Amino acid sequence: MKRLRRILCQFLLIWIYVILLVGVFSKESAATTLYWTEGAWGSGELKRAQIGNLGSAETIASSSASFSTLAVDHRGGKVYWTGDSLLHRANLDGSNREGLSSGFGFSEGIAIDLSSNRVYWTGWDGNIRRSSLNGDNEEIVFAGQQRLFGLSLDAAAQKMYWTAGDTGIYRGNVDGTGVEFLVDGGTEPLGITIDLIRGKIYWADWEGRSLRRANLDGTNAEIIYTTTQGNPIGVTVDLPGEKIYWTEWGTNYICRANLDGTSVEELAVANRVPWGIGTVIPEPSSIWLLALGISTLTFLGRKH
Repeated sequence: MKRLRRILCQFLLIWIYVILLVGVFSKESAATTLYWTEGAWGSGELKRAQIGNLGSAETIASSSASFSTLAVDHRGGKVYWTGDSLLHRANLDGSNREGLSSGFGFSEGIAIDLSSNRVYWTGWDGNIRRSSLNGDNEEIVFAGQQRLFGLSLDAAAQKMYWTAGDTGIYRGNVDGTGVEFLVDGGTEPLGITIDLIRGKIYWADWEGRSLRRANLDGTNAEIIYTTTQGNPIGVTVDLPGEKIYWTEWGTNYICRANLDGTSVEELAVANRVPWGIGTVIPEPSSIWLLALGISTLTFLGRKH
């Protein structure tokens, strides 16, 4: 009887290992998908491609209006983007495109809060707006006195981070209260993103031709990358892969590096000016589940 149980446990272990391994690799393959906007002024395109094959990018949306920045909701299977007085979303393949809001002027920052099912975006008019993911219940949560650019959210702490025309990096509650100046962002900070694992803010200093980072409270600010050719504009991080990705105005480069700015790679040259950028990041739960399943079944097999 004990021998039969051991055989069954080993058989079950093999099948769970195979099933979960397939799940892990399917998640990891999804993580290689990169989304970015092209075109800047006058017209826009939304593109995607596998990181190892950016030369064969697929255009999944286009318009006579400018596209600037984007946010990817891989759980909900949606991509959101802003630009010249528009807020749109579509399925990850570009199908089922919807216009969610318009008439707010130019926008360079967008972020999604899946804990409250809301989308937030900045405007050159100095406002931060939010709405339900379907565009309902739109409201202004912060009314400023200067142009606002990039935007990133810490949903767990209910905080938002943004860059502004006075070169400041700011933080406030998602309802617009408790706004605080964190650190000077350089010459012209635009795209911004956060790394909650390591407690860091990353941003692109467009005119300063650099990438910078600081702690979430603005301390320990440092330049991690500089260039003499292009102007970094959009930025995102792949936390499981420990990489930072960015776009460059002037060279049209799409680049990546380690989170400390080392090992810079020019992944592709876009046909037109690339701007916003985002990656589809897999959830680590499959990996942890795989490890837990193997450990548990191995223990049971030894016990029986």
